[in-house]
Amino acid sequence: MMPVVHCPKCNREEALDRVLTAQSNQNVIYKCPHCAYSKRQIHTSKG
Repeated sequence: MMPVVHCPKCNREEALDRVLTAQSNQNVIYKCPHCAYSKRQIHTSKG
């Protein structure tokens, strides 16, 4: 089962693989398909 992520703006949940995009430069982008909230350069343990 895929983990879910809660949007900080609209609080709806969506599967992790549908809302997070990992780029080759270790930048992670979150985008909510419900309210279009997005956040870039999310800090991860890899960078």
